[in-house]
Amino acid sequence: MVGLQWTSGAAVDWQRLGYVAGVSALVVILVTELIVLYVRGQAQRRKDLPPGPQPWPIVGNLPALAVAKMHQNLQQLAAAFGPVMYLRLGSVPCVVVSTAEVARALVRASDEHLSSRPKLLSFSILTEFRTMGTAPSPGKLWHSLRKFSSSELLSVNRVASYEGTRREELSNMMQVLLETSKRSEAVNLKFWLFQTAANLTTRMLVNKRIYYGNKANSYQEEVEKEFEQFLQDRLYYITAPVISDYVPWLRFFSETMQGWRSKMEAYRDTEMSLFGKILELEKHRKRAAKGEADASYIPDFVDVMMEAPVDNGKVLDDKFIIKQALEFFGAGVETSATTVEWAMAELVANPEIMKRAQEEVDTIAGKDRLVQESDIPNLPFLTAVMKETFRMHPSPPLGFPRESTAQIEALGYKIPARTRIIFNAYAIHRDPAVYENPDEFKPDRFLQQHRNVNHLAAFDSYELIPFGVGRRMCPGYNLGNIIVLLMLANLIHSYDWCVPDGGSVDPIDAEMTGPVLCLRNPLSLVPKQRLGVPSF
Repeated sequence: MVGLQWTSGAAVDWQRLGYVAGVSALVVILVTELIVLYVRGQAQRRKDLPPGPQPWPIVGNLPALAVAKMHQNLQQLAAAFGPVMYLRLGSVPCVVVSTAEVARALVRASDEHLSSRPKLLSFSILTEFRTMGTAPSPGKLWHSLRKFSSSELLSVNRVASYEGTRREELSNMMQVLLETSKRSEAVNLKFWLFQTAANLTTRMLVNKRIYYGNKANSYQEEVEKEFEQFLQDRLYYITAPVISDYVPWLRFFSETMQGWRSKMEAYRDTEMSLFGKILELEKHRKRAAKGEADASYIPDFVDVMMEAPVDNGKVLDDKFIIKQALEFFGAGVETSATTVEWAMAELVANPEIMKRAQEEVDTIAGKDRLVQESDIPNLPFLTAVMKETFRMHPSPPLGFPRESTAQIEALGYKIPARTRIIFNAYAIHRDPAVYENPDEFKPDRFLQQHRNVNHLAAFDSYELIPFGVGRRMCPGYNLGNIIVLLMLANLIHSYDWCVPDGGSVDPIDAEMTGPVLCLRNPLSLVPKQRLGVPSF
């Protein structure tokens, strides 16, 4: 009986085991089918996307951007995967554009859906998405700001009305160079350019200068020092590597434990306080009221912003006027100074090009006055030098990040909504299919085969996009172009330049400062006044 029971019990156990095994096999089959279906689905979706490198778990392709010169790294990846490349940045889909042909096709297919901004932590804290550069598109505020910018604030007539102011500020800063020249000392050209660009901007913005050069009657040295630190910090924070911008479930870790939120909020309070001192909005209101009866009164940018009904028919409140002014400074001063520094580095490294540019300026401006803005249209070679500088050394080589607002079908691909869009200007400008010997500084290319390239057109010349492309192109492109040409023309007209003993110029040695591509070592040169040419 015992043996029978054991035999019977064993039989029952085997039945149970068989049942369990059958169920397990069914589960494995179902799970395998689900995995196969998922993989097939992902593969099908991936078929609709541009090619790209295989992403890592969780972080995706973020390591491709976690390098010192990400524009060059992305250029190298594009050489392997193609001019339109798909990346996954954490959980954020991203498309990188690396040729003019792809940029043209993408923008013409659906620029209206390529013009929004991603919701980065820095944008939310520093601008609250209410400035011209960060407001989402489509959106009433952005469209109002853009229309106001093009028709009023940065219109051709408005920019032209400040020509006398720009001439005065340039003359002021040229005196600093004259004093240095008399002592045969080297000048930190990057810092001089920074001060000059800052003065040109502050005079137009709030009718003040920050730097007096010789310190006589200097405007609050305390503010001057704060101003320099402000811009360095802003460049850092605006593109800060906050991991939760790409992996949202790590928000507590990055914003709280790493302290990004508290750091940015503290910086925001500092910059708002500083620019509150500089803008003095109440004084602007009183001055504007008195100026209405004065025919010679020229409103500055802040005066114009204080009167513009751009926020649902209402004027911007003081906080957002300050934030918009901060954006103008951040976007224009450093990039203008850096661009002219690159141009001077290339000219010093190519003395035959420098001589030719000087001869052209001498012919047009003569030797009895500074170069004026009205001379610029008659300086085609100098303009070609600046275009070639923009091409080889775009200050923001990856532009400002964009985000798609709808699915886009272009180039045979389907790019989903909320995809990060990066136009790699560095790669686009060095495309060997467009530019012969793209790594050589050859301004003549813009007088010959590329003479019709217009870097100031939003929808025409995709092979040269230093100010961006499409409707989200930098609204200050006209003013920025004037400032860099004016500074460069007068530097080479009034002075010869040489490298100090023991020094050297390497226009290839670059590094990133926030989003801006700079010379690794600031350009230090000795100015020598040219015989018979005025210096201020």
